[in-house]
Amino acid sequence: MPDAIDTLHTHERYKQPIGKKMNIELNNYYQWGGCLRVDAPSYVERTADQELLERLKRGEYCYVLNASQMGKSSLMLRTQQKLEKEGFVCATISLKHLSQNYVNPEDWYQELFECLVKNLNIDKIINSEFWWKQQQCSPLNKLLDLVEKILLPQIINNRIVILFDEIDNIFKLNFPVNDFFAFIRTCYQRRAENSAYHRLNFALFGITALFTLDQKLDIVARTIDLTGFDISETKPLAYGLWLAKKANRAKNVLKEILEWTGGQPYLTQKICDLVLKSKSYIPKGEEANKIKHLVKTRLIDDWTTKDIYRHLEKIQNYLLQDNQTKFKRLCFYQKILQQGEVETDVYSEPSQEQIELQLSGLVVKDKENLRVFNRVYEYIFDNDWVRNNLADIPLLYTEKFSNWLASQEQDESQLFYGQELEQVWKWAKEKNLTQQERDFLLKSQLFDAIIKVRLCSINNYESVVKEVFSWTGGQKQLNDLFFEIAKFHPLPAVGSEEVWVDNLVRSHILDKWQTHVENHSITEFHHQIFLVYLNKLKMLTLNAQTDIAEVFREWIPELEKKTTCLYSNLIETILLWTKPHPVLVETLCQLICEDENPIPINHEAEYIQQLVQTYWISQWETQADTQPIREIRDRLLKNPNCEPFRLLIRYRQILRNELLLEDAHQEDEELLKIGLLTKINGILRVANFTYAKIFNLNWVDQSIKNIPRPYNIPKFIKWLDGGRKDKSQLIFGEELERTKVWADLNKQLLTEQERDFITWSIIESF
Repeated sequence: MPDAIDTLHTHERYKQPIGKKMNIELNNYYQWGGCLRVDAPSYVERTADQELLERLKRGEYCYVLNASQMGKSSLMLRTQQKLEKEGFVCATISLKHLSQNYVNPEDWYQELFECLVKNLNIDKIINSEFWWKQQQCSPLNKLLDLVEKILLPQIINNRIVILFDEIDNIFKLNFPVNDFFAFIRTCYQRRAENSAYHRLNFALFGITALFTLDQKLDIVARTIDLTGFDISETKPLAYGLWLAKKANRAKNVLKEILEWTGGQPYLTQKICDLVLKSKSYIPKGEEANKIKHLVKTRLIDDWTTKDIYRHLEKIQNYLLQDNQTKFKRLCFYQKILQQGEVETDVYSEPSQEQIELQLSGLVVKDKENLRVFNRVYEYIFDNDWVRNNLADIPLLYTEKFSNWLASQEQDESQLFYGQELEQVWKWAKEKNLTQQERDFLLKSQLFDAIIKVRLCSINNYESVVKEVFSWTGGQKQLNDLFFEIAKFHPLPAVGSEEVWVDNLVRSHILDKWQTHVENHSITEFHHQIFLVYLNKLKMLTLNAQTDIAEVFREWIPELEKKTTCLYSNLIETILLWTKPHPVLVETLCQLICEDENPIPINHEAEYIQQLVQTYWISQWETQADTQPIREIRDRLLKNPNCEPFRLLIRYRQILRNELLLEDAHQEDEELLKIGLLTKINGILRVANFTYAKIFNLNWVDQSIKNIPRPYNIPKFIKWLDGGRKDKSQLIFGEELERTKVWADLNKQLLTEQERDFITWSIIESF
């Protein structure tokens, strides 16, 4: 037993963790499943709680997207309560409840309308049913009229936040609800023309991929990461164990629980409750063994008979849902199990199977790696479970067989090989197949055997084949050419397959295309493989790829005369200086082809830099060819949608690689729209080297100085660059007074940095 001093310290550490004294019913202290009530003593505040609250207070649109039973709805209700305490008007609407009883869009939209009216407490102002029927327009316009004509005029002195829960249910309706997304998108877009819309923002919660919402809404929104509990956040959980006097060291017990759950909220609350209700005491040093025994006997063993079954069944059903990615999903999960973690590509959109594994809750992304969320899941959904379920593959077989026939037996990516082939053969032995189906499997077997020979049966040959198909689309002629070339090169190590295949295609197929055309029937595939090449460079959006591909299509014959490393070096270098502007691409291609100097091999980057420096950068303000660059300048300094000072300050932060915390959605969106910036994996960067050279820090600082402000702008810039700590750069006296008057009259123009600069100047003046 702990001594008196330790007991006192323990009590001080855990007492009143939720802010005030309250009567607590220990038997109901922990809650798993469903939404926690707002005063639940075991509610754990995570980093996401504070971030979501602050983002919504700043007026940002937010997404909270994660797997089931991760605490999304509980977070939503707690956030609503906090916002309302600060004077916000909030409405929370469950799209699951809204979507259960309606079979046509008109009724669904009317119910949504009535929910908004009721939850925003304006039902005394408007008879929602009568108003809805009186309006002779589309559901979208009715919803927008509600905001424009009633909501914003009636709620003048308060900010408004609308929170939609269980957004995933909207995709399960048997009718499209595009007006729902158009409603949110239009409210966001109207901020540019009507400042009242800055008082309204939305938050969406649910089990949905970010990519899906981005496609539907096309707005700048903040994604809030809702992670598992961290030990530093779990005082409310430890407090319950301490109150129940079930352990000598409550925090050590909780640490062992998190070792099993990874902080998954449902499992963590559940195991805490098992400890609380168990009859045994956990002495110091026995925490690991006691928790392991409890987890194994009360959760894992015969889990289908335990009350945890409903939680695990949701994950299992998600994993085994019959769609086109089922087999790939299980194979990918098996790979994560076997390797411990799998690295993701930060520059590419995640695959469908990756998205589904994360949304199931079974797999989480830790930094840039995917891993199984916790040890409980690893024990239950283990390799045996995967192997048993991989045997069920008729859907994959049917799909591939149909695609093979549709390609007139030319698309070899539809053939089975490796592990897939083994699984299909096991399945097919008990089936009564047609002759055509048997031929399909025999051709798969032959393809697998040939590839093994050509790749010397290396362990990672399946990964190599997958990467080859990503270039060739399965076309037999291109596959034959690649594997013919591959046998003369050292084979790749595990993990390097993508780089190896990419380099081989670029340097030995594309760079020598004309030679291969003479010996192989591949002429028709050049445009197809070139589009793949542009996509793999990961520099361009799909729309930009199409436009720029057309430019290169015209200039490639001339460029091939200038270099033997067009695809392995030159095109990528051209794009680094010109993307995503097709006119700049075309102009630089023309400069290269007209230049009499040869392009030095392996020094393409220096050659292009010198060319751009000579013909563009040194005379960009007068050259006819650099008109697109001057258009960027003009849209920065004479922008009709966003005050230039705000744009330049935001752009300056990005140039300096500063941590971007301030709310600057309008500025970010405008800089992206201008084309000065691009977004890669959620990070804003200057679009190309040319823009970075011309619109550099010196140019930005000089342009900022030319914009009228009542204070000394160079001092403001020095204050920013000094980490906002150099008090000697603050303003005082008459200059400060003049600035205060100007700031009161121009609040909408002020950046966050300016507000801080003026505030600190006022503080230091006392």
